Amino acid sequence: MNRLKRLLPIVAFVVWDLVAVALAFLLSVRLIYSSITPELMSYFPLYVALAWTAVLAANALAGCYGGIWRHVGMSDSLRLFFASMAALVAVYVGHRVVELIFPQRYPLTFETMAVASIIGFMLMIGGRFSVRITTSASAKFSKNASDTKRVLIYGAGEAGRYLYDKLTNHPGDKMLPVVFLDDDPSLKGKHIGSAKIYGDKEQLTEAIKKYNIDEVIVAVPTADSELLDYALKECRSLRCSIRRFGNIGDIDLNTAGLTDINLEELLRRESIELNMQTVRAFIEGKTVLVTGGAGSIGSEICRQVLAFGCDKLIIFDIDENGLFHIDVELREQFKDKYYLRIGSTRDVQRLDEVFREFSPNIVFHAAAQKHVPMTEASPREAVKTNVFGTKNVAQAAVVNKTEKVILISTDKAVNPTNIMGATKRIAEMSTQMIDTMADETAFAVVRFGNVLGSNGSVVPLFRKQIEKGGPVTVTHPDMRRYFMTIPEAVQLVLEAGAIASGGEILVLDMGKPVKIYDLACDLIRLSGFQPDTDIKIEFTGLRPGDKLFEEISLAEENVKKTANKKIFVLKALGFEPSELALSIKDLEASLELEDNAEMFHQIKSLVPTLNHSCHTKTNNSNDN
Repeated sequence: MNRLKRLLPIVAFVVWDLVAVALAFLLSVRLIYSSITPELMSYFPLYVALAWTAVLAANALAGCYGGIWRHVGMSDSLRLFFASMAALVAVYVGHRVVELIFPQRYPLTFETMAVASIIGFMLMIGGRFSVRITTSASAKFSKNASDTKRVLIYGAGEAGRYLYDKLTNHPGDKMLPVVFLDDDPSLKGKHIGSAKIYGDKEQLTEAIKKYNIDEVIVAVPTADSELLDYALKECRSLRCSIRRFGNIGDIDLNTAGLTDINLEELLRRESIELNMQTVRAFIEGKTVLVTGGAGSIGSEICRQVLAFGCDKLIIFDIDENGLFHIDVELREQFKDKYYLRIGSTRDVQRLDEVFREFSPNIVFHAAAQKHVPMTEASPREAVKTNVFGTKNVAQAAVVNKTEKVILISTDKAVNPTNIMGATKRIAEMSTQMIDTMADETAFAVVRFGNVLGSNGSVVPLFRKQIEKGGPVTVTHPDMRRYFMTIPEAVQLVLEAGAIASGGEILVLDMGKPVKIYDLACDLIRLSGFQPDTDIKIEFTGLRPGDKLFEEISLAEENVKKTANKKIFVLKALGFEPSELALSIKDLEASLELEDNAEMFHQIKSLVPTLNHSCHTKTNNSNDN
């Protein structure tokens, strides 16, 4: 049935072209000759047969039957014109050949053939434009209904023009494009179809009001975060919906669709250029262990490691439900490539069992207690997991001769003001210490900021608060954080692992930090509301361990570039491994005491920049 639907328009235009050619010859003979004699008409079938053959062949070769004629335009007209000229030459050559084979007087002149060719072209292109005009008129008439959305298209380039044709010629979409905006000043005042190009983005509010716009569609595949943010704010202030058509990843506009603007696009920076060959060489054919493999970062590491062709993947986590969910996700595509193991990094015996069972070549250590309020409420548990869980993993890797271990760290480890940051800083130091002692295992640290949409992060919390009608709670109007997407974070981890030689801390150029307040406003607008009008924003004050601005490196750490312009290497600070080992042992001994004071004393001796009180407790769970 679909094939028949595609063939019917082609057959219809072939028949129309045959009629047009015959009619063109009749009209040209009538115009050139004073009268149409019986002798002249006797040669008519010969010339028409030659013309039919030439025209159909030329049109087919020029692709004149492959277009969508309700979208006919200048390029289609030119294609048909050149095909008609080629057919004229072919008819004349055929005429001369007939004269040579059958010598006699043939009355039709080249002038008659040329006139017939021009008339034929006009009739053929006229038939095609009539289809477009009829379709557009029908669509426009049907779209004058009260339930039809009036649309402003931002972007008069290829994507915008394609979208205009698509909406205009599909009545069922119930969307009528009435005006364009484009930042090219030379286009102002021109028209695409019946829609005027009104101006640039500065006229967005004016155009929405003047043309009673119901929806704005951004049809600029390369639109940056600044443009999207501006358009979103203007539209939300006027209660006008906004979507986008196409993005930079779309190869074919035929497959592009209308999508909502998301938070990642509003925070988008220049994309990370991953060295695919380097990462593939690092992962392919290897046995990879991911601790915390059911978490947000860990599970994405698992997905990408499988995609890069690891031989075996071991997903290790204490979270039984998380392991169940990732098993359901991966089972069909990677059934024989991964193994699930329940366990804690605190359990030395369990770690030893898993390492001996699989002998992993590479370990990504993502297991951690990462939420500031939770670690503030239970600091001893944070020390046990983040410091000694990391130490246990590192020691198991050394004993089992693992090639590389990559520790996932955080910007909160830099000049920490909370127990989570302090424990991650000690984990970094202990990893670097063990690297100096290990002969066959290389250790490296990857440090980055907050991850959008990760479990327990501020974004899911804000979304839940918005769904309930607010208020959205922000700790401080000036609090800023670095943000990155989960795929970005994991790309950094993978390439960092590939280029690390041992002992490094690798960080990502994460662009500019984002105000948490601005993030909350963006999410409220994306949900179709206005900040502080529809959804209130409340400031709850800084919590114990919070600081307004996170740093990505210590002042004393020397920053060096790598082959990837988004990845930097921090030179490790000098410390005596034996002294650090003794201090970590003292910290471990302090865990046996009931009083936290000694434990905090040992932590501060390891991390002198820690500014923290050991007597703080909190029940709040959102890290913003």
